[in-house]
Amino acid sequence: MSRSKPNDNTPNPASRWYEWNGEHGKVRHYDKDAKQNVEADLPFTFVLLDELGSVRGWHESSSSGIYSNEVRDTRQDVLVVKAFKGGTLVEGLYKDIKDRANSAGGHFVANCYIAIKGDDGMDIGAIRFKGAALGAWMEFRKANRSQLYKKAVEIDGFTEGKKGRVVFRVPTFKLKDLSESTNQIALGLDAELQTYLTTYLNRTKRDQVETVGAANGHDDDVPHEPVGAPLNDDDIPF
Repeated sequence: MSRSKPNDNTPNPASRWYEWNGEHGKVRHYDKDAKQNVEADLPFTFVLLDELGSVRGWHESSSSGIYSNEVRDTRQDVLVVKAFKGGTLVEGLYKDIKDRANSAGGHFVANCYIAIKGDDGMDIGAIRFKGAALGAWMEFRKANRSQLYKKAVEIDGFTEGKKGRVVFRVPTFKLKDLSESTNQIALGLDAELQTYLTTYLNRTKRDQVETVGAANGHDDDVPHEPVGAPLNDDDIPF
C-alpha cells in the first residue's frame, strides 16, 4: 500500500467459495460462522466470470491444508505452494514442481470466479474443480468455448467412477440461456473482479500466496477427500 496506490490490499471480492464434493456428488461451501460444510442442492447455476489455477490439498505431515497463489498461466507464472502448518513446500513453474506437490498431497485446481444469486441479488463467488471434476470441467469448456462467456452454466447432476475401492462422482454440466439484464449485472461484477485481480496479480508471488492463506484459513483443519481419477500432465488447462 502507498499514498498513490491505496488499494493494494483490496480483499478478494468473492463472498462464498464453493467446491465440488466428489464423495457425495454435491456442491458445497464452508460456513465460517457455523464452522461446517454446507451443501447446495442441484441443479447449481452460475455465470462464469474468469478462471485461474492454483494448487490445493491436504498435508498429512502437518495435518493442515495446502494452498498456493493463483495464476493465469502455469507455463509462465511461478506457484508458491504452502501448508498452513508446514510452511513452504515447493515453488516454481507447475511442470517443474507437480511431482513434489503431488507427493506432498497437493493437486491442481481450477478456481472459477462466478456470478451467483445471493440473498440480495447477484454476488461474486468462486467454485473450485479438481481431479475428475476438473477433467469434466475442461471437457465442457473445450466443447463450449464460444458460448461459455455468453450463457450461464448449470451443474445438473453427476456420473460415477471408481478408482480402486473409492467411488467418486463427477459433475455434469450444461449451458443455460442468460437474460440480458442478468448478463449486464454479471458484466458489472466482472469489472469489480478484474480490478481486484489486476492488483492481486501485480503483487509479488509471496504476497499473493499470503493473501490466499489469509482468506482461506479454514482449510487449516478441513481434510480434503480423494480427488478421483488423476489428470494427465497434458490435460492442465492453462
